[in-house]
Amino acid sequence: MPQTSHQSPASSSSSSPPSLAPNIVVVGGGASGLSVLLQLIERVKDGKLLREVVVLEKREIPGPGLAYSDACAGTILNMHSDTMGLYFDKPYDFTQWRTNLVDGPFPSREKYGEYLQATWFQAIEQARSIGLTISVIHQEANEIDRMSDGTLLLTLESGEQLRSQSVILALGNFTAVSNTHLMNQPGFFSSPWPLSKLDSIPLDSPVLIVGSRLSAVDTATYLSDNGHRGPITFISRSGRLPKVQGSSATYPRRYALHNLAKAVEASPEESMFQVTSGLMNELSQATDGDWSWILDDKSPVKQLQQDIQAAQDDQVQWQAVLRGTAPIIERYWNCLSSKSQELFMKQFYSIWMRFRHAMPVQNAQKILKLLEGSQLRVVQGQYVRWDGTFKAETSAGLIETPYLIEATGQECCLDRIHSPLIQSALKNKLLKPHPGGGVDVDFDTLRASPGLYVIGSLTRGRHFYVSAIDRIAAHAARVSYAITQEPCARSLHVAIFCGSDLFSHLMTSKLVVQLLAAGHVPFVFLPHHKGGRKATPFELRELAFFERELLQQHVIPYFTNKNPEGATHMTVQQMRNAYGILVEEVPNVNKDCFIESLAKHHIDVGLSLRCYQRFKTDIIRYFSYPRRLLNLHPGTLPAYRGVMTTVRAMKNKETHFGYSLHDIDENWDSGDVIDIRTHPIDYDKSMLHYMGDVYSMGVEIAADAIDTLARGKELPKTPQKAEASGYYTFPTKEELDDIRDSGIRLVHGQSIVNIIVESFASPKEQDNFRAYILGAVQDWYNRNLS
Repeated sequence: MPQTSHQSPASSSSSSPPSLAPNIVVVGGGASGLSVLLQLIERVKDGKLLREVVVLEKREIPGPGLAYSDACAGTILNMHSDTMGLYFDKPYDFTQWRTNLVDGPFPSREKYGEYLQATWFQAIEQARSIGLTISVIHQEANEIDRMSDGTLLLTLESGEQLRSQSVILALGNFTAVSNTHLMNQPGFFSSPWPLSKLDSIPLDSPVLIVGSRLSAVDTATYLSDNGHRGPITFISRSGRLPKVQGSSATYPRRYALHNLAKAVEASPEESMFQVTSGLMNELSQATDGDWSWILDDKSPVKQLQQDIQAAQDDQVQWQAVLRGTAPIIERYWNCLSSKSQELFMKQFYSIWMRFRHAMPVQNAQKILKLLEGSQLRVVQGQYVRWDGTFKAETSAGLIETPYLIEATGQECCLDRIHSPLIQSALKNKLLKPHPGGGVDVDFDTLRASPGLYVIGSLTRGRHFYVSAIDRIAAHAARVSYAITQEPCARSLHVAIFCGSDLFSHLMTSKLVVQLLAAGHVPFVFLPHHKGGRKATPFELRELAFFERELLQQHVIPYFTNKNPEGATHMTVQQMRNAYGILVEEVPNVNKDCFIESLAKHHIDVGLSLRCYQRFKTDIIRYFSYPRRLLNLHPGTLPAYRGVMTTVRAMKNKETHFGYSLHDIDENWDSGDVIDIRTHPIDYDKSMLHYMGDVYSMGVEIAADAIDTLARGKELPKTPQKAEASGYYTFPTKEELDDIRDSGIRLVHGQSIVNIIVESFASPKEQDNFRAYILGAVQDWYNRNLS
């Protein structure tokens, strides 16, 4: 009978599969299977109806899988901690989970395994709280077939069967073996994993490792760290080591890589040329035209010495470009012809892997020490034979060794994968091989056939870059949307026309993060804002100071070149540096040259956040269907059009106030209304302080609308009724007196200072920044009250 553990309230302890067919079966409980489970839980939170999810995982505790289990202890992660979060929209989840960062951005595999295990138990608790049953069967599935009613039938290793509407194959990585003719020879290791099995090799014995990329590096460092004294040799076709990782800085022109994806998708017949020339252009820009980094004609030891020095000196700007392709290279790849894909895999895949997947400095230094001590050498060669010992003809001559370890990475050729389940799926025509390797799946949904989905390295032929956790997390989300019949979201380029005021900037700071997390590309445009009237009442000058001048003249300059780490919000300039987005001042949004730049950046949606320039015919025409131009208006339409609508609502004793999202036409605030959300008015607060309570609601309206558009859905539209409209201008002195007499304040300075300090400054910076801002405030009052 299958060993089953049921871990949510609707389940009871049992040794058999569920009596009713579960909605979903996830085959594999490692990192990719867990990522799928997390996203299914999120869909239930969104209101989707799922009854039960069954996870097939032979290990006692799901989550770590083999790669991050105790069996692989003794090595570090090869990917930066910030890219290892299991939630696609929370890439820093792992880094934030870590309580101790002393081991730097590349912690141990065991630590990541602890994170996966903790995340598993957290997922079970979340499922329990929303009534979703999660069951775990500690068995493998050996066969799969489709029944006459369309459901899928899995046969477990015990012979028992499990039927389900949807099955997700999250099988992890299969290791490649280039010397299959040596499989049964003594001293042959078809894979280094789990590393603990290498402890059987005598410490003084020579070892030959097939491969010279990251798996080989992990193998050699494990042997060395565990006392191995014998000679170690890497043998590979290139005879070259991976490059060395420098800083994880974002490529400042990251948006240009996304522009390239849009351009390639628009003209796929020219994709090979566009991708090649586009990436070369960005690499040239990143390195100021210096291509010496690509030269690799030194001995392995000298090259590694140079590569370590370049990484430590942060002279590896080209790496930022290659890292920036992570979320979009699958889009480049999907536009290439089969012939171009085949050419790349034969001629350029190896060099791409060496440069794209560099090793951490810690490992590079260990490898260098082995090279300099003559314990390790790297040679060219390929074929290994056996005649009582392993022998290989290499660039260094004949090598003989009693131990051979294959460390050539992942296997994606289906006929070389010894998995009964995969072979059963192929036999029953549920899976079809992809010419580029792995399984042919739908690009967006990862569906291989009705009800059957595949995630991870087996989708390499379709997606190319598939084994990194950040891509697994993104693909898991797409699978979850497909299973729950929600359209997948396409990546939109969103132009944010950000006003010059405090809360527009705070909204932009929050919205940019949300758009990036959802896979969109924000472009922040700063339309010039002409100053108000020269002779204005004191109350309006005070409002302008706290709402605009303090931000523009003091906050933004103060944080120039300052690290925003620990702060809840960033200035737009900090966002440009942190995320590689375009931030650009715009003298006139209606100029032809600016409208042409919108087309150059493939802008799909425009969003105005208190942009005081009026959008005219030509730019409105650019945003005609299927594009959209929207305005997030502070006020409930149509009753509160115009400016300073919040204080007008307070004067009118409204109980609620908020934001309206509407289409833009050539008249102020008159386009069709898409959404209105309100919040109770707190009359104990000043008007500007109250705006601090509601701006997050405006961000939610905008983010929801963009998500709707990204999924190909129509936004609701309600024409405004002219008879219900009200339009407000800046209040006169008499109106201001009346507002003041009603007990309504436009500004309470200290509360705005608190919002500014707590938003833009990290906790350790807040005291200094507060003192600076209070000084600026006092100076303004001294000048304006004298």
